Amino acid sequence: MSIRLFLPSAFLAVCSSMLFLCDSVAVDVKKAKVEPYSWTTDHVHIGVRWQPFGLNGCDMNDANRPLISEHSSYAQFWVSWNAAEPTAKHTDYKKNMSGYLKAIENAVDACVARGVKTELVMWHCPGWASESGKSGAWKPRIGEYPEFTKRMAKHFKGRVDAFQLYHEVNLQGMMNQADMNFIINEVFINGGRAIRKVYDAEPKTPVIISTSGTSPCQPCGAREGLKGVGAVAVDDYYNQLIANKEMMDVVDAINLNISDHANGYGMMDGKIIPNCWTQYDLARSKLDKANYFSKKVLSSESWIVWDGSSNNHDVNGDGVKNEVDAFDKTVTIFGEVLERGLNTVNMPWCDNSSRWSMGLVKRVDYNGRVKKLKPEWVIPSNDGGPDIVTRKIGLRGGSDDTFQPVENAKSGLPFTVKDYINPGDPNHLHYYVWRWYSQFAGGSDEVIRHAIKGELGNDILVSGNGMTGKEQYKISSYNRTKKSFMVLVYSGGATGKEFMDVSIPSTIQSGKHYNNEHSMVDFRGEGLKEGTKYKTRIVTKDISRKNGSDQDPKSHEVAESVVKGGMLMARVNGARKFTTVEFYPSN
Repeated sequence: MSIRLFLPSAFLAVCSSMLFLCDSVAVDVKKAKVEPYSWTTDHVHIGVRWQPFGLNGCDMNDANRPLISEHSSYAQFWVSWNAAEPTAKHTDYKKNMSGYLKAIENAVDACVARGVKTELVMWHCPGWASESGKSGAWKPRIGEYPEFTKRMAKHFKGRVDAFQLYHEVNLQGMMNQADMNFIINEVFINGGRAIRKVYDAEPKTPVIISTSGTSPCQPCGAREGLKGVGAVAVDDYYNQLIANKEMMDVVDAINLNISDHANGYGMMDGKIIPNCWTQYDLARSKLDKANYFSKKVLSSESWIVWDGSSNNHDVNGDGVKNEVDAFDKTVTIFGEVLERGLNTVNMPWCDNSSRWSMGLVKRVDYNGRVKKLKPEWVIPSNDGGPDIVTRKIGLRGGSDDTFQPVENAKSGLPFTVKDYINPGDPNHLHYYVWRWYSQFAGGSDEVIRHAIKGELGNDILVSGNGMTGKEQYKISSYNRTKKSFMVLVYSGGATGKEFMDVSIPSTIQSGKHYNNEHSMVDFRGEGLKEGTKYKTRIVTKDISRKNGSDQDPKSHEVAESVVKGGMLMARVNGARKFTTVEFYPSN
């Protein structure tokens, strides 16, 4: 059976003016044994969008931080075409590769060395390739975008396994002058075919190709050729894509955005798409209705606002918009989408230099230059690493020793040390929720989808008075590297006084959307067979909404059990809100 590989991951969306790139950057490869595998759409990944800057000290510090090196299973890079190929001469990567693209390449190589899968999102247009002669969000001349995707595919074949075709093309402002016919035919069909042709050539290499992300933004102008605006336009957008058999034959998946922008978790209309998880339901239902059970829904981008800016909102009703709200939103958004079956979710790994308050971790002064030039901007870290930068900044310059830090205060969203809940900690508060969910994907391990909530014969069963509260989520995966199963259970009302009984099938079952006759690789039947001896590791805890620390954690291993009736079972006594159950072979 042919395998198409799916690697969504390292994000690099930044205006070219904000990037400061040197001509060459050496990649510091951390020595570790990494078992390669082909990523299919039955695999599950939780990771980051990484914005490398091309500075050696910075990029290697980033690559070695646990967020990327240990906890993420994939990284997504947003490739601005106009920054990657600012002039026509930069299309020759061997002789004239841009500093921007070199930075991405080195970050990709760092991920590959660590077993972190990678994805490229290719958007924007250089002036030399656009119809208008303008660079950025403008319509390319016919043939130029497919040629760009072909060049990228040739250069990154074997290192990058997933490509996303542009971004938010349901919005006119993302590619001015283009209509839906251009998007479908030139970007999706021709751009996708160009990639597919490269990867199908010998040596044939698996690849996953997906359409752009979609934002149901109500105040944003919809793409010419779509009905209405906002969620109405998104609904029509999905209909047009799915109705085009030629396009659907090219791509493996369609994309959506997972974010909390403004009220309603994404500027949604409240009717067709009330929130980002119902957008998943909408896309999934349309694919199923058209009998595209083999096609998946992926996450183009995911982000959560953590400060008091206008696009944040007070979800806990305490009168303040801050990191506690980000914590709560991450619990909800990740729980809702992962439980439904979304198999790729990423978050911006770090504060960036844009006006958006995104990022799981805080920027560090990796070589001490920011502190030297702006001592009032940095504070000591709690982990013994580099100092923490307390401003949103851009780093202008060409090398580690010459860049100049520039505060991004005029963006409207400056922040200072007083805005941090735990000032010396390089992580934002919602990092700790992301980290709990990320274990579900296994880091560099190969992990696939297992049971899905509510699927007959393929369900995650949780009973007992510990499964209580307004919010309840349960997700399950199978780690093929360790031959173990993991179940994550969030119980919003658990207090440590209740119990839960957790059970899942002991082998991979046929699912409606995963692990079935449409799968690229048939994993069904893998796992722990009837009569197999297994052990269970249970961790149940709360996570502090003040500093992210574990609260009242309890862990224990259950004595050896035997698979009976094709099920794995465990009792969790003293259940708290965040519970992890791992089943693994006794040997």
